[in-house]
Amino acid sequence: MFQQLINRLLGRTQNTLPPFNFARNRFRVKKKWPPNLRELTEKQQFRFERKFKRRIKAKSVRPQWDRWTKVVQWSMISFIVVYGVLFHDFRKDPMNPRPGEQPFEGLRQRMWGMLGNIYSHTNDATIVGRGTRESQRPAPVPSPAPPALEMDPRADKYSAKEAS
Repeated sequence: MFQQLINRLLGRTQNTLPPFNFARNRFRVKKKWPPNLRELTEKQQFRFERKFKRRIKAKSVRPQWDRWTKVVQWSMISFIVVYGVLFHDFRKDPMNPRPGEQPFEGLRQRMWGMLGNIYSHTNDATIVGRGTRESQRPAPVPSPAPPALEMDPRADKYSAKEAS
């Protein structure tokens, strides 16, 4: 019903061809498909399977799909491992077999010790051996003051007056 309505709205004519009848096909098939493997000899079965396995394998090769599937899989594995080792709180995890224990505590402390406070946004963050970040910034250089503007009564406009 909806197909007829859409066809009528789009101005398409109704299909007048009868449905295809396989029994009245002028072009007869040479081989029956799919073949009955029980009627074939072992040698014919083997040749048939070998030929079609080769064709299926050749058709199923998709290098771009395989590459991106591997990239996504390894990205997900890496994210889960990094999150689990560095950030997940195992002390509060109900599935932890040893509740209250953090299994990667030593690794976390060593890693955060190497990185220091690189991810900190506070002003009192210190970089090991260098002092605070505020002390490392150069002092801002003052820009020269713009010249003062005075009204010139003869010209009815402003003009810059040099400071003496």
